[in-house]
Amino acid sequence: MAVENLKPRTVTGRRRFLSVLAAGVALGAVVSTGFQVPALAAVTESGADLTGWTNVVGDGVYAAPGQAPVNDADIALENRGTDSLLRANVLKRGIMAHAISFKRITDVSMMQTVHQAGFSFQMPYVPSTAGGPRNAQTVEGGLFVWDGINTKVDHGTAFQWVLNPWQSNFGQIRVWTGNSWAAAGYLKPDTAWHNVSLMVDPVNSKVELLIDGVNMNAPYSRTTKSGWATAVSARLQAETISLYPGANATSGPQQEVLIRDWTWTRQ
Repeated sequence: MAVENLKPRTVTGRRRFLSVLAAGVALGAVVSTGFQVPALAAVTESGADLTGWTNVVGDGVYAAPGQAPVNDADIALENRGTDSLLRANVLKRGIMAHAISFKRITDVSMMQTVHQAGFSFQMPYVPSTAGGPRNAQTVEGGLFVWDGINTKVDHGTAFQWVLNPWQSNFGQIRVWTGNSWAAAGYLKPDTAWHNVSLMVDPVNSKVELLIDGVNMNAPYSRTTKSGWATAVSARLQAETISLYPGANATSGPQQEVLIRDWTWTRQ
């Protein structure tokens, strides 16, 4: 679930105060009447696909002996207007590849902001022990706020859908605790569209994570990081990992997941 330490994009002018004052009224008169600046309005962003998001290799990787390390050529993000296709191990090498697509907002106010976000996801096939050109390890998603100025802690929540058909917990939903994954529910592997909704409130140390409207009772996670940017930023991310191919694999299947209709409200 980690994101590579890329240089963050600084976002300025995220919120603006709007003042509507009668013509000719002096500022002192306004203050004397007890005028208060209105509460900041919510800022909402959304998209049908992941255009403008960044795609990177995550930390859930493996390369069998004789295979080059997992790199950018092993992952892909195809934005198709109505949805995006996120792919891992596109070259079908003897590797397990981890693709993370994320949108990041860098601003010191992110640690004082309530974040509500989500997206829909779909497996275009059902993983199977029968094998074939496609098979999966996981589908994942998360919402985090990185405090790179003070605590050097990543605050937030994430889920993992276990899709390795050889594992006994095939179909299990797990949630991120801050240092490990914990069982939280079950979602039958299928080709239906599913929805994840995530909320992170850093001020009150609260999170909420729902899949298809079912609360996963996720904990508020704190993950210490080193070597990340010395800034405050928030990010919404969608991820997938291709099937672990075996210790001495010379080839492996590709994994694909569809993502669409993401939203992110900050207030």
